[in-house]
Amino acid sequence: MSFTAHREMTSHDHDHGQNRDRLDPPPLAHEGSTDEPVHVSRLDEDEPIAMAVVHAVATALRRQPLDLEPLSAQIDPEALENLLNGPIGRRDELSVSFRFEDCTIVLGPRTIAVYTE
Repeated sequence: MSFTAHREMTSHDHDHGQNRDRLDPPPLAHEGSTDEPVHVSRLDEDEPIAMAVVHAVATALRRQPLDLEPLSAQIDPEALENLLNGPIGRRDELSVSFRFEDCTIVLGPRTIAVYTE
């Protein structure tokens, strides 16, 4: 299992939180990438991040969520939730990327972007 976490500078850093409801553009899948995501969705505070990832990937691949491998085979869903929703993740607006179902998933502070190859 591997993932990358980094702090992303967004307009939130400059607008003091006034535009928190807008959908920020997703970060690129990897350094130097010019690919566009095949699917981008907003993270809902009421939905667990793992469920949101599974639904985003299923939508991007045009498959049913239950047809996908368990997310826990690639990444610890509880650790992901704690990282992004914990004090450091909220304060530093972390972005995390990892591979799942032959896709690169990039979780930003408020978005999920799914990239395929």
